[in-house]
Amino acid sequence: MIAPYSQEEILKIVTVIDTEEPIGIRNKAIILLAFETGLRSCDIIKLKLSDIDWKAASLHIRQSKTGTDVILPLNGHVMNAVADYILKIRPECGFSEVFLTSKAPIHPYRSTCSLGAALDKYCSKAGVNKLPLRRFHSLRRSFATEMSAAGVPLPTISQMLGHKSIDEDRPYLSYDQEKNAHCALGFSGIPVKNGLYAVLDGGDPV
Repeated sequence: MIAPYSQEEILKIVTVIDTEEPIGIRNKAIILLAFETGLRSCDIIKLKLSDIDWKAASLHIRQSKTGTDVILPLNGHVMNAVADYILKIRPECGFSEVFLTSKAPIHPYRSTCSLGAALDKYCSKAGVNKLPLRRFHSLRRSFATEMSAAGVPLPTISQMLGHKSIDEDRPYLSYDQEKNAHCALGFSGIPVKNGLYAVLDGGDPV
């Protein structure tokens, strides 16, 4: 299983981002957007200004990978981060994409590699372990895992991830430690009378 980032780790990562610098304001918005909406990196770099409905506090996008249209709610924390970037940092230009590169010539991202590199940098600075296979996409896994832990129904999670089948959700929901712990409960209260796990009155296994 690929471990998602926990809320505590995300907080550590966001805390070390220097928002006194323009690049920090942009990267904070990108990371929070990924964690709070589950958007893929390819959809984040293609996100357009017109995709944001500020009055309804939501995003309306067509996913690049599946072609599925999704509407995702935005909480105030994310909206403020994205608004800070757009209003304070983003240069006025003819591009419709929300997020732009910081070095001239300014243009939309052409690949997602920069997003992963930025996250790795902040993880290192925050002391968050770089676990095997845990990358920028793991923020999407974190989004699904947190919703599952909060009791959000699987069909709703699937819809927000833009999946066409609930089967596609399984890789994203396999790391709920609290629920997995229930699988390790003992046999107390369960009458096991035969076999390896049968227990005598004294408590010793047969």
